Amino acid sequence: MKRIILLSLFLCSTLAGKSQLSLVTFATGLSQPLDIQNAGDSRLFIVERTGYIKILDSTGTAYPGYFLDIHTIVETSYGEEGLLGLAFDPDYANTGYFYCYYTQKNTWAIRVSRFSVSGTNPDSAVAASEFPLITIYHHSYQNHNGGGIGFGPDGYLYFGTGDGGSGNDPGNRAQNKDSLLGKMLRIDVSGGGAYSIPASNPFVGQPNARGEIWAYGLRNPWRWSFDKLTGDFWIGDVGQNAWEEIDYRPASSTGGENYGWRCYEGLVHTSGVSPVCSPTDTVNPIRVVNHSTGVIAIIGGYVYRGAQYANLYGKYFYSDESTSSIGVRTITHVGNNFYDSAGVAHGGTFVSFGQDRYGELYIAEYGGTIYRIQGAACSPVARLGDLDTVHVCGSSHLLSTPQGGGFSYVWTFNGNAIGGADSSTFLALQEGSYGVTVYDTAFCSAVANPVYLTFDSVPVASITTIIDTLYCVNHASVSLSGNPSGGTFYLDGNTITSFDPAAAGVGMHSIVYQFTSVAGCSDTASHQLRVDACLGFDEQSFLPGLFIYPNPSGNNFNISFSTLKWQVVSIVLTDMLGKLISQEDYNLEAGQQKIPMHLQLDQGVYFLRVMTDNGIATRRLVINR
Repeated sequence: MKRIILLSLFLCSTLAGKSQLSLVTFATGLSQPLDIQNAGDSRLFIVERTGYIKILDSTGTAYPGYFLDIHTIVETSYGEEGLLGLAFDPDYANTGYFYCYYTQKNTWAIRVSRFSVSGTNPDSAVAASEFPLITIYHHSYQNHNGGGIGFGPDGYLYFGTGDGGSGNDPGNRAQNKDSLLGKMLRIDVSGGGAYSIPASNPFVGQPNARGEIWAYGLRNPWRWSFDKLTGDFWIGDVGQNAWEEIDYRPASSTGGENYGWRCYEGLVHTSGVSPVCSPTDTVNPIRVVNHSTGVIAIIGGYVYRGAQYANLYGKYFYSDESTSSIGVRTITHVGNNFYDSAGVAHGGTFVSFGQDRYGELYIAEYGGTIYRIQGAACSPVARLGDLDTVHVCGSSHLLSTPQGGGFSYVWTFNGNAIGGADSSTFLALQEGSYGVTVYDTAFCSAVANPVYLTFDSVPVASITTIIDTLYCVNHASVSLSGNPSGGTFYLDGNTITSFDPAAAGVGMHSIVYQFTSVAGCSDTASHQLRVDACLGFDEQSFLPGLFIYPNPSGNNFNISFSTLKWQVVSIVLTDMLGKLISQEDYNLEAGQQKIPMHLQLDQGVYFLRVMTDNGIATRRLVINR
């Protein structure tokens, strides 16, 4: 729900102190850098607006030449246009694929294309390898192009588009789910060719909605990111005349959020715009910043998950494009609350954050400088999680602490050092207490709070109720039970306690039993069955509900019917020529009857006759072995 709550920017110029948070020059001499990415190794790739990508080594020294030069196809005549974003394929080491987001020459269109690295030179890409994936036209305006692109924890490619430009989104494109502008888009590029739309996208199959859309109601989501540890989603959405905003959704989100633009700028109804969305259908930003504080355009960043600085760990970093020393700010997320925390004032036109393979953070200044973000000196991160005790399903568990370049690690089990365990991960095979001490290159150390592991066996779930594979729609309900007891039954995804063929309806169905132990270990069992209308039976009032199931069947099947009084009932089975196969008499009282049959029959068609005091009812039986 969109509530009008005024949130303020925490301006901290000297509160943190340079010893706690500072910006240190990493590289200079770049031309309008807009993005910083890594490919899983020691290199940093710097995107320059005019259509070039350069490489920096781990010391900030630029490689000669360019990794990619596509300046001839990139439109740069307006300040918000250019080569805007870069993302490396999750399997880049094997595929050599990377993805660029840029404005197309002479068209005012934004384009996402795939490129390939050279097969002979890992420091050079092939411009002619471009494979356009999607082109989105802006029509009348050159501003609000978005530009952030990256892969989510799910392996899908996300990118944020601006609303198409001008003021107050005159085409109402951000709220229009039939437009790709003003959106966060999510596509599958794993096939190596044209993209596909993930079936789990929230608007797939809906009328007047594009399946590529993951979320909507965004004005210009210039920079956004996923938390490397939790998968939570953070978006910096550039405002209009008064308010900048930061949006947040937890990793559990299934998409479909409406972030409110053009109905709202930040948390305030947009002046001069008639309501086009319900306040109850929009998602509040977790932070808004007023332009009166000197900001002009929010720059979304990353949650710090590096190993160098314990005082920065878990904080979300953001900034602003302003040159008035707003600098770098952070937000600490605790439970459902978001707190302004340490920041640093620093002049410069900051336009983008980046992180290296270890999660250390950098920030690009449009004038050509890349800064490295540093925290408190001599404060490495040693962390094994938030819980004192971890219940493990199975007999092993991979423990890990944040990895840093040049770091060393000492692992302990029940207080004793484990020989040979000297990496950032350790595979635990025994129950007990584990700890780790981390040393950085300056021989500073940190000790993680120990974690106690318990191993719980994985349960084996089973359905203990005897369930047939075919039911007539008028069959009585069947009570369900499973082992171990205490689990949950589902029919076609809905919770049930008994199986009612009439409620299930004609068709194929799946009954699933799921059991989860106190420790969170789970297993499932399933059973497929079919419900028939059984309309081919010659129902008679003297023998209601007569049917055979399963039918077709093997040599074992059931006969079900109701008798209205006590009587002797004969069941006769003949072949198609009338030859007697079997005959049995049953002394039955009134009520619902179920008679199991176990016969040795050849494959074929038979007639089964049930003879009562009031007449004879016949059914066809198919044996299919």
